[in-house]
Amino acid sequence: TLDYLAKINYPNFEVIVIDNNTSDEGLWKPIQKHCKNLNDTISQNPESESGSRFRFFHKNNMQGAKAGALNFALEQTNKQAEIIGILDADYCADSSFLKKLVSYFDDPSVGFVQTPHDYRVEENNHFQKACYWEYIPAYRLKIAALNEWMSSYIIGTMCLIRKSALKKSGGWSEWCLTEDAECGLRIHANGYSSVYVRETMGKGLIPESFLDYKKQRLSLIHI
Repeated sequence: TLDYLAKINYPNFEVIVIDNNTSDEGLWKPIQKHCKNLNDTISQNPESESGSRFRFFHKNNMQGAKAGALNFALEQTNKQAEIIGILDADYCADSSFLKKLVSYFDDPSVGFVQTPHDYRVEENNHFQKACYWEYIPAYRLKIAALNEWMSSYIIGTMCLIRKSALKKSGGWSEWCLTEDAECGLRIHANGYSSVYVRETMGKGLIPESFLDYKKQRLSLIHI
């Protein structure tokens, strides 16, 4: 994920990496080190604008799950930043992710721009292929249709959000399991419009086993 972000074709951005509540240092220390290595590489490039593009934070006892981590990250962003991008840690973004989407915010009414969830599938893995075709219709049909009535919503990754709209809406609700969609509703309620772009801008991972898939689905049902 970080290596793909390092290849983003855009002149001025920062990457804030949040690891929350991971007790095993063997899991998060290598990520911290990799951020430093990426920054060192950027510093050696005479055409780069920043040698501290990747900023890593490890936080213990953080409340609010993903929403809590996102609220923490929001407070760490550069004061000059106007657009916030959200990527889950399994997503590999296309190098044109920012370049293709940022211009939508030239319209001051746009509060967020969302692109589809999409997934990397092993060629001979029939289970993952079946999962893929269960996942994908919502992103190709349902949300695309909602966009025609200016009622699409945030789906938690591969999206860009106007920072001022996010702050005006109160940030991310730490009480809510689906903090992404709930946040999108509040941004709309504050008078902002949204854009859903059907083009895939990045791909993530599908659960490797039926038990993992079942766990994911049950967490959505028990709201």
